[in-house]
Amino acid sequence: MDALFAPWRMEWVTRDRSDDPSGPECPFCRLPVADDDRENNIVARSESSYVLLNNRPYNPGHVMTIPYEHTGEFQTLDEHTVLDWMQTAQVAVQAVTDGLSPDGFNLGCNIGSAGGASINDHLHLHVIPRWESDTSFMPLTANTAIVEEAVNETYVRLRDALLDIDSVQAEDEQGAVKINHD
Repeated sequence: MDALFAPWRMEWVTRDRSDDPSGPECPFCRLPVADDDRENNIVARSESSYVLLNNRPYNPGHVMTIPYEHTGEFQTLDEHTVLDWMQTAQVAVQAVTDGLSPDGFNLGCNIGSAGGASINDHLHLHVIPRWESDTSFMPLTANTAIVEEAVNETYVRLRDALLDIDSVQAEDEQGAVKINHD
């Protein structure tokens, strides 16, 4: 097996973590209480969680589903929150499928800094669309990010796809849509 070396990744591994987001400064707590979902890339909300476009997407349509509850411990979430969060992920997958037609997905949570979480104290599930022969190796092997579509354009595409799903309604013309899991 060939080995690929990415020494620039050590900067991330050894970064100063004294200013890591936590508590009231947590961006995943701060964003959903701000006034502008569109500006903050919140594309959908449910009772216990929301869907946020990733600002540094691996691929177009890379979103995160995030429970409102501030915790980094999966096992502490109550049953209702877990169910709502995963149902919201299902809706997000459907919207990305309808809006972008990927060939597959990677879904995953990075829990704790050793698990790869850059925000350790607030759980979030990555929903990453994948296409045959996509360029997912580039950031790790070539220190190169490839952005195929601006996040603003993806927001509109996903919002439109969400509105085609029966359990989703718009509360205004541009902001996050409401997901009802009844």
